[in-house]
Amino acid sequence: MRDIGKLLLKEFIIVICCAIFGVVALTITYFIPQEDMCENVRESAIILHNEGLGAHIWDTISETMLDAYTDGLMLNVSYTETDDGIRDILLGTWVEVEKDTHGINPMESLYEVIALANDDYHIINYGRYWHGYQIILRPLLCFYTYADIRQFNMILQLALVFIFVYILARSEDKMLIIPFWGMYSFLSPLAIFSSFQYSACFYAMMFSLIILFGYRKRLKDASRNYLFLLVGIMTAFFDLLTYPFITLGVPLIAYLASDYECLISFKKGIREVFFYTMSWGIGYVGMWASKWIIASLFTNENVIGNAIEQLKFRSGHYSHKDTWLSTMKLNLAACNKEVLLLIFIGLVVCFIVSRIKHYGNMHMKICLGTLVILLVSCYSLIWYYFTMEHSSCHAHFTWRELGISVFGILTIGVINLQRKNVCPKQQTKPVVDNRTD
Repeated sequence: MRDIGKLLLKEFIIVICCAIFGVVALTITYFIPQEDMCENVRESAIILHNEGLGAHIWDTISETMLDAYTDGLMLNVSYTETDDGIRDILLGTWVEVEKDTHGINPMESLYEVIALANDDYHIINYGRYWHGYQIILRPLLCFYTYADIRQFNMILQLALVFIFVYILARSEDKMLIIPFWGMYSFLSPLAIFSSFQYSACFYAMMFSLIILFGYRKRLKDASRNYLFLLVGIMTAFFDLLTYPFITLGVPLIAYLASDYECLISFKKGIREVFFYTMSWGIGYVGMWASKWIIASLFTNENVIGNAIEQLKFRSGHYSHKDTWLSTMKLNLAACNKEVLLLIFIGLVVCFIVSRIKHYGNMHMKICLGTLVILLVSCYSLIWYYFTMEHSSCHAHFTWRELGISVFGILTIGVINLQRKNVCPKQQTKPVVDNRTD
């Protein structure tokens, strides 16, 4: 059982410690001389410029769209340095070039400054995010270009996928390989390999899954709370609001499906969902908000006010420009529809097979257990409700939140197929034969 008071206190202390560590890590990163990155950043800017905004791996497939805009921003922030090092560290400074009285995007601005030697630029702040990716990107840019780092990105992501599948294959939960593979295919891994912007949430999700199943026997309730807390912290530190809820939803569904008590007890399942969601939320919101506070205290910028205004605007509930239904339509239109079709066909086949296999043998406890998984599968829809403007404007990458729903529904299908294995067997008394010959 959890001591809620102690758990909350420890979690808040962990968030504070991680915020301090985040500032220290970024500070150390800025000791890397800008000159060491210069040539590789220049080549990287040329690569992004040649690809252009809105580039696709395959032109006719929308879900393979890359994000040169944000990858350019990440390179721009990582390279830009001013005379005020504290502002660079805490405010995510980047160069913007103006043309025709309007500032051009950060990718093209970086290209103009570093490749074309355009010195007609000014400094922009982007302080409401941590920009934690710099602690990885800045050292790598000393030795490699954008194209090289993409290759490393692909190798590392595939390695993590294979490690997790290997862990599942050696466990009692090997059937989860099917929903995981369906969800992974749905996310369009080729695009995730090729865009830094899409990678942070994927790494946080895989880290959580590997720890959950690789160290399953060692993790107790409180340990899992701390794991979800750390995943929320990691997401806030590295991500730029792409599809962050997947770092909570997919690991949470995987845990529920692998825990026998959660499958047979609706009450326990709901309790676990509440506690782990709360821990992730404390980590994510706490870490993010700590950046606003630290940046506001140590610079002359009102980062807290700016962040709150942006949250109001991005929610869409104040502008009334977007609706939840229109947001859903945009994200469904942008998602990996081919994989969704295959998943739908697979679920129909699973349903037919399970009905034949277990005809007339309905187990209410399992149905209640899968209701909890179905609830978590709706997390993507909840996310779209609270971020309507942002998820409408950036549907070309926020559609990946639907990976939670894909994983959850496939998991329910798998549980339904192996119903006999997870249902409690009825105990029958042995028949005593009292007859005498």
